[in-house]
Amino acid sequence: MAATSVPGIGNLGYHRRSSGSAQHRRGCYFDLRVNTVVNTKTLTINRLETTLRSYSGKQHEAEGSSPPAAVSVLFNITNGEPCVVMIKRAETLRHHSGQWAFPGGMIEESDDSAMHAALRETNEELGIASSDIDIWCQMPPVDTSTGFEVWPYAGRVADGIELTPEEAEVAEVVNVPVRVFIEEVSKRTITVVRQGTTRKLTAYAYEDRIIWGASARIIANTINIVMNAA
Repeated sequence: MAATSVPGIGNLGYHRRSSGSAQHRRGCYFDLRVNTVVNTKTLTINRLETTLRSYSGKQHEAEGSSPPAAVSVLFNITNGEPCVVMIKRAETLRHHSGQWAFPGGMIEESDDSAMHAALRETNEELGIASSDIDIWCQMPPVDTSTGFEVWPYAGRVADGIELTPEEAEVAEVVNVPVRVFIEEVSKRTITVVRQGTTRKLTAYAYEDRIIWGASARIIANTINIVMNAA
């Protein structure tokens, strides 16, 4: 199993993931078994929108135990298939540097809501105006290993929008096909060593990129909500 040193984390190795059982996280479900029987052609952008717009989920409120943050999980059509916008965080950032994530950041006192924070940060990082984003729903919050509570907002970015990454915060931006988070061939199990504790986590491989941690849980939750809908 290959291993790579990750600053601030320790050794991180990964290999293809064998079939497994449901994994649970606070405030969300993370059942990967559904992915082994899904026809990716059935997961269209219209199905994503219809299902997520009707997702009532419980409206979550901050518990005050973790610093709150908010992110935008933005879908679009790229090369004829549904994709989700992801960014590689700049290596100079204090938290989660060099990792793949969704645009977003800390909720500030000046923000009217968590959704406002997600849209504001998305504009700062990628230059997307809030008027070019159609938010479908609020997703269950996810806790990060660094102690943040992240509130995801799923939606769609308007077609033809040119992204202008903020170089100080964003090293790369890519439209990741949704099928990557469904097909078994894309799954990996990574081993993360942090402060002497070893954990095995589910991750996804797209080309030479590895998507793991809170971002992997957020997109898995989103896809599973859609695939499990009646």
